Amino acid sequence: MPDPSPVIRVAAPHEQRAALELALRPLPAASRGPLLDAVGATAGHPLGPLDALLVAVERERVVAATWAQPSPGAAAALWPPEWVGARPPHASAVELALVKGAAAACDAAGIALTQALFEIADDPRIAALQGARFREIAKLRYLGRTIRAADSPTAPDAVLTFEPLTQRDHSRLKRLLKRTYIDSLDCPGLDDYRDLDDVLESYRATGRYDALGWQFVQQGGDDIGVVIVAEHPDADQAELIYMGLVPEARGQGHGARLIKRAIRLAADYGSDQLMVAVDEGNTPARRAYERAGFASWAKRSVYVRARDVAG
Repeated sequence: MPDPSPVIRVAAPHEQRAALELALRPLPAASRGPLLDAVGATAGHPLGPLDALLVAVERERVVAATWAQPSPGAAAALWPPEWVGARPPHASAVELALVKGAAAACDAAGIALTQALFEIADDPRIAALQGARFREIAKLRYLGRTIRAADSPTAPDAVLTFEPLTQRDHSRLKRLLKRTYIDSLDCPGLDDYRDLDDVLESYRATGRYDALGWQFVQQGGDDIGVVIVAEHPDADQAELIYMGLVPEARGQGHGARLIKRAIRLAADYGSDQLMVAVDEGNTPARRAYERAGFASWAKRSVYVRARDVAG
């Protein structure tokens, strides 16, 4: 008699720890533990910590798992299905059911955007995401640069001025961010999926939030751009979360000045490295980073699913 099809369902309490460890298997063990310990630290998020932890069960044994992890800004990060042992012949149907189950849980919670990353372009699990209405929006290149003593100059920029964020600047920042997204080459269209308050919440939750790392870029007293850098003290790294210019300020060499400012902020934090992710299709930005001494260390494809296209 052929084996019955696996049962797809939300993980039962006694299965949760094993299911999470399976779903997070791509992570190094040292990173997996702290993330598991922090699972319950998402109070107030519309999606419960384990509401979208889906398992495939055969003979009362978990054989595969996927997890849509609650993320800041009413979003979720999907960990693609992982199998106990080798990927079996019937994997595709099971993976599709797992991803659809996780997506349904996100929809029920009102999650606006669910995102997944793949390092391998022909990963067979991508078919499950496509079947659940995820679509590829970008190929990201991850770059890094070593911070040196010379990266802490005392002279101000001769062309631009930089002003740190204050509590009263929230509306000003939202207006400026919206302008910098116009005709952007970085993940074009992504801002259509989420509102700016959610975007800003996700930025603040990256690394250690410090308003001094959030800076308005001005020329002649006018706001023309934004630079946002966060510190990751546990890794001795800083991350350039976002930089952008309004359309009328582009093509004037300001991008290099913003990168230089981000490097300066990383140096002020005492970080050893500054990391950034850039859309591979954004050739001007990639070249500007490379001229500033950044080197590529990884590539990933970004897939997203918006709640309003579910059906």
